[in-house]
Amino acid sequence: MKNTVFTICAKNYIGLALALEKSIKKHNIDVDFFVFVADEFSLEEELKNLPDNVIIAKDAIGISEAKWQQMSFKYDITEFCTSIKPSCFKYVLEHFSPNACIYFDPDILVFNSLDTIFNQLDQKSIIVTPHITTIERIYTGNLNERNLLFSGMFNLGFLALKNDESAKKMLDWWEIRLEDRCFQNMMENYFTDQKWMDFLPSFFPTQLLISSDLGLNVAPWNFFEREIVNIDGAFFVKNRIEKEVNNFYPLTFVHFSGYNYNALVNGDIVQGNIKNFEGYKDFNEIFEIYANFIRESDFLKYIKLGYSYNYFSDGIVISKIYRGLFRRLLEDEKINSNPFDEKGGFYLSLKSSKILNTHMQKIDKVTMDSVANIEHKTIMINKILSFVFKIIGANKFFMIVRLMRSYSKIENHVYLLNKDYFKQFKIRS
Repeated sequence: MKNTVFTICAKNYIGLALALEKSIKKHNIDVDFFVFVADEFSLEEELKNLPDNVIIAKDAIGISEAKWQQMSFKYDITEFCTSIKPSCFKYVLEHFSPNACIYFDPDILVFNSLDTIFNQLDQKSIIVTPHITTIERIYTGNLNERNLLFSGMFNLGFLALKNDESAKKMLDWWEIRLEDRCFQNMMENYFTDQKWMDFLPSFFPTQLLISSDLGLNVAPWNFFEREIVNIDGAFFVKNRIEKEVNNFYPLTFVHFSGYNYNALVNGDIVQGNIKNFEGYKDFNEIFEIYANFIRESDFLKYIKLGYSYNYFSDGIVISKIYRGLFRRLLEDEKINSNPFDEKGGFYLSLKSSKILNTHMQKIDKVTMDSVANIEHKTIMINKILSFVFKIIGANKFFMIVRLMRSYSKIENHVYLLNKDYFKQFKIRS
């Protein structure tokens, strides 16, 4: 039985997935590779020309039509692609019966044999990699520690499973939770599929391997602790912080998370997820290699394709605000129609409540860093709140402030759509 690797992406990232495949095959000729596409193709997008190892997830992994509609609407693109990960794992294990299976995010490039990982699965059922491995009294990483606490201890851009009962038990548990709790939400302590993995050391103390191999899952959040060394044309990783330690790990794979891949094709390195990210010169050659792999794949053929689940049936873009409101109605069992349908109940309720408009998606991109004149606006808000404080007093003021934190959640404004919530409404914290 062959070992297997797969990835999941929307159709615009198929080119990245094919670059990943090429890098895997360069070093692992006996590994099967599959691309699960969490998206749909129009007739104009030439579905017939897809590579044979591309699997349209909706048609294969056994999620019902109704559940698929609900999940693809309430989740954004990242949340949705990760929410079906356990189902894709189960499909691979059941249909291809490999000894072991690895999941990689599509924005990964493999630089070496994967045998080290597969061989470890002879003894273990599950392998994960922590975001960072080096303890520092004064932390020097580029991604702050609060973000690491929010996202979880392990990065799920990589997960390796043995085809055994422990892995299957974990997948059954994980799959159920990701149907409804695969959001990226700091208030609720969810980070897509990833935060759930913090349970694994407790659930599988003997079957789980937390790998400290610095050559696995090298990524922007751990560049600060991992130095790339080229020895006679082969890449190795050593600890950048503990300079007295001379252990060299073969570079197995790099996770190019958060980069602008269009820019990378043109020779520019632009990191979008970590503010004020510091580049490291020892990674320059690695980025050049990745850019070449992307250029030689069909990246440009796919990258401009639109994500199917970003639009209502009439073409209006679906804002995260709409997704959050639908999520609340769905959880409260107040809706059962197709949320994408312009003639459906959810769409019509958005329209009649004057929430639906063609510019709402711009609100999704607003942050404290991007608001114009944020300092002036903050001063004005402080003055207004100061006036309210004088009128109602300290006790009521701070009670209201604590309550208003919950109102920053879109789901708690569902009363705008359904007047029944004026009669009975439970705040979701």
